[in-house]
Amino acid sequence: MDIYLHHYPPSLFSEKIRLLLGYLQLPWRSVIIPSIMPRPLLMPLSGGYRKTPVLQIGANVYCDSKIIAMALARHTGDTSLFAQGFTAHRVADWADGTLFPVTVALNFSPKAVEVMMGSFPPEEAAAFQKDRADLTQGASITSFSAEAAEGYLHHYLSELDRSVSTGYLFGAAPSIADFSLYHCLWFLNNNPINAPLLDRYGVVCEWMSRMAAFGHGAMEDSDGEAALAAANGSEPVLPALVDALPDGFALGDPVSVTPVDYGRVPVTGTLAAWSADEVVISRETSETGQVLTHFPSAGFEVAKSV
Repeated sequence: MDIYLHHYPPSLFSEKIRLLLGYLQLPWRSVIIPSIMPRPLLMPLSGGYRKTPVLQIGANVYCDSKIIAMALARHTGDTSLFAQGFTAHRVADWADGTLFPVTVALNFSPKAVEVMMGSFPPEEAAAFQKDRADLTQGASITSFSAEAAEGYLHHYLSELDRSVSTGYLFGAAPSIADFSLYHCLWFLNNNPINAPLLDRYGVVCEWMSRMAAFGHGAMEDSDGEAALAAANGSEPVLPALVDALPDGFALGDPVSVTPVDYGRVPVTGTLAAWSADEVVISRETSETGQVLTHFPSAGFEVAKSV
């Protein structure tokens, strides 16, 4: 069954997944979405989920890079990314939740954002800034000055430079922690104002080169219409999640699933499965037929809906 990745090139969380697809040597179809709303061809699949990327395998749709990585491991039967267990998961979550806002503060500092937005027409730049303001409205993510962010970055990279002298974070093979850390630094490295911040950390730069060498795998260009047709022509596959449901919930309940940090747009459907790692809801639209939409259990709030 074909894999579709809905993404746009500068998206750092998308880079994590593109690199994972390369590492796992998976063929995939690239669907480029707008960097800002609206995304009319994606909304029937995602139910309104605002963040990027979204992964689709047939009529199964995965929202958030954490659950996407788990889905790809399940799809390939290769669980080596998670072999380090708790330690790798916690470092991955640290990178996605703590290092990520450090890189955002640096890349959205006045000089860096001027470079990033310099190629945009004025009206497109204004639309992008408004979209990001809407995305983070009421967000629980931490924000700080570029000067404070640079202090954090040098502290973290000094520690990292002593930790990856050979191989990867936890040995000879990469784990999910390597991919989560890499995409944040990739984001900085892609901005010419901030790329020099990495230069003094030779070991880190060598590790980044090893990671980048995995490439993006066998990618084929596609589009939103093809992705919708693929969903409509497939039957969703329900994962075998065996954990007991939380008190007060039953399969088939109408529910909403909402990120707890930013992009707090609820996605509604009927509860199809729920475990400590994953929550799955069933949705149906005329464009897609029935789809199963998957989210991580951690970082999302599930509530009964009317």
